[in-house]
Amino acid sequence: MKDGPSLVKRLSQDGILLALLCALGMFSFPLGESIKVSLQLLVIFIICFLCYGVFDCLMITGCYLLMGLFLPIYAGFCSGITPTFGFVIGFVLASPVIYFMNKLHWHPIPRMALACFLGLLTVYFAGSLFMMLYLNWGLGQTLLVSVVPYIPFDLAKIAIAILLSIRLRKVLGIKEP
Repeated sequence: MKDGPSLVKRLSQDGILLALLCALGMFSFPLGESIKVSLQLLVIFIICFLCYGVFDCLMITGCYLLMGLFLPIYAGFCSGITPTFGFVIGFVLASPVIYFMNKLHWHPIPRMALACFLGLLTVYFAGSLFMMLYLNWGLGQTLLVSVVPYIPFDLAKIAIAILLSIRLRKVLGIKEP
């Protein structure tokens, strides 16, 4: 018999994590005229720390991307391709980065922080590139609008995701990588 969770347990967990991403990803909190902070990235970090395999991470983020093309599950109850769609693409691209970086044999907190930081850079890159092309903006304008105002909030999300994930792993009985 193979070690690891059963297929039913794995698919159930993936379904719950996808539902959590869809439910929490819709909400955004306005913090100014043009700044809205969502919980999408926080949930992406947690998903990548709790999933049993990289395929699970890719499946969840890929399903989220595809579902959001037709259903209003993106931040601010949006759907379809908008200027910020590149960030959703970034979630898919960042999930294997976060997953594999979290497999390094280091102390959990620095390992998880590095994984999230590299994943965040991946999301920023994909999102900014898409926004630049979609809106025909320059790099400076794009970064000032889509990255710089969010850095403190995204760093806080990393800290929260690490703390929640460590606790959730214990509660769910998921072993450290």
